[in-house]
Formats: sequence, structure tokens, C-alpha cells
Amino acid sequence: MYDRRLDAIVAAAELGSFSRAAGKLRVSTPALVKQVSGFEAEFGITLFERSHSGVKVTPAGALLVEDAKSIMRQSEDALRRAHRAAGDGGAVRLGVSLMCPGRNTLALWPRVHELEPGLRFEIVPVGDLYDERETVMRSLGRDVDVVQSSFSTPRWGDACQKIRLLDVPFYIDVPRTSRLADRDRITVADLEGMRLRVLRHGNDAMDSLRVALIADGGVDIIDADSFDFALFNEAEEKGDAVLTCGSWSGMHPAFVGVPFVCGRSVPVFLHYPPEPTLQVRRFVDAVSALVEGSPRVS
Repeated sequence: MYDRRLDAIVAAAELGSFSRAAGKLRVSTPALVKQVSGFEAEFGITLFERSHSGVKVTPAGALLVEDAKSIMRQSEDALRRAHRAAGDGGAVRLGVSLMCPGRNTLALWPRVHELEPGLRFEIVPVGDLYDERETVMRSLGRDVDVVQSSFSTPRWGDACQKIRLLDVPFYIDVPRTSRLADRDRITVADLEGMRLRVLRHGNDAMDSLRVALIADGGVDIIDADSFDFALFNEAEEKGDAVLTCGSWSGMHPAFVGVPFVCGRSVPVFLHYPPEPTLQVRRFVDAVSALVEGSPRVS
């Protein structure tokens, strides 16, 4: 995959000693020195300053070591993906977060395992799916294979495939001190004159509802870029309501989630890579068969 002499070079740079690097790599010191010296001679570059106290990487060596680490990681990732694509029995990894816990997918796993007893399943924590710095949905198949979430076309486009699991209702989360906190439902008219925080591009259904509420004109829409506890903390401080759905509702203890009567619901999907591995395809096919045979309820 890559020149294995880079292992010796990186280890020597990190440890400052050929002998300690040799111990780490379980080779003899002369053998490691021969690898490093041979590399330097072959490419006409001095990577280390040698002394009786050890070795110190040169500026040129430091640059090569930095790039070598990246090459080594990429090679390991490529080999791991190749093994997974060959169907080597690797686990199907479900990405979960506080706001997207994937409960429905987790609940399906025992039945999936009955259909596909050879599959293994792992749960992997991920960050906020709606944080622009995160790329989980656009890199499915690397660290995570599947994610249960609503879908946003502007955020994720054709970055992944998906199957529909169920529909969930919208909620309005209001501070416990709000006049609406004891309601059993909230209508658009109830929100007249209030500030409502909405995650823009949280999902396609939410975007459509946001447009309708803006057109109605009775609610002051405050756009949010990311969905986390900071959003709720600020909303609670200012007395604002928050548009939520699914697992997002009732997450903050200072808020009460009240069903929103708006004539709309939110589709929830299982997302998976455009080119799934054999085991991911088997998992998705099993989930699809189970979902098609069950009523979709919130």
C-alpha cells in the first residue's frame, strides 16, 4: 500500500531515537537504520540529524513525516474499505447522537438479526448532523454506515441513499413558564405574535412548513443554523418557542413539547452510502422488508 520504510521514519521522528523506534516496531536497530539510510540515499534527502544522544528530524524530514502520516492513514482506510467491500464480516455501524438516537433502527435490529444472523451491528457516536462542520451524511461508509434521520435536500442532496422508516409529527417546544405549556396541542393561531426558532434546512418537511409560516405572517420566524442545547438555552432565556419533531422534542428539561396541529408530518429515513458494502446492503434489504411489512406510525 505504501513504502513500509515510512513506518521506521515516522517512529524515529516521534521517539527521537533509532533504537527506541526499532523496539516499537519489533525489529533490530541495525535493520531500522538500514531502512532509513536506504530511503535517504535513494531519494537524495537527509531526514535526520544524528548524534550520540539520538536523532532529530530535519525541516525536510518533518515535512515528509507529516505527509507520511497522512499517506499511512489513507492506506489503512483504503484497505479497511476494501475488506468491508469484500464482505469480510465487518459490522454494520449505526451513527447516533443525542438528537438523532436512531431508536427505531435499534428496535428493528433483533428482527434484522433473525433474517440475517451472520450480520454484526455496532453503535458509533457522531456529532450534530446539522452542523456545517460535520460531514457524517456526506461520508457514509467511512466511519459510519447508516444513520436514522429526517432528510434535507439542501444539506445532503444525493450524498446518500435512503429508505423511509416512519413519519413523525411536528411539535412546538415552549418554555415551562409559557402560557402554552399546559396545552394539549398548539395551532398556528396560538403562536400569533410569538418568536419561533426554526432550524433552516433541518429537513425538507420543516423547510416547507417554515415557508408556509412566513407566508402566514403571524409568527416571527428566527432561523437557526444548528440544533443543539445552546439553541434551547438561548430560546429559554428569551422566552422563544422551538419547532421540533421526533427525538428532538422534549429534549431540554426547561421546555415542554406540545403537538403542533399543522396538517404536516416529517418522514424519517434510514440513510446509507451510494455504494454500500455487501453487509450494509444485506442490512438495508432486511430493514426494508420489515418496514414494508409493518404500518408506519409515529
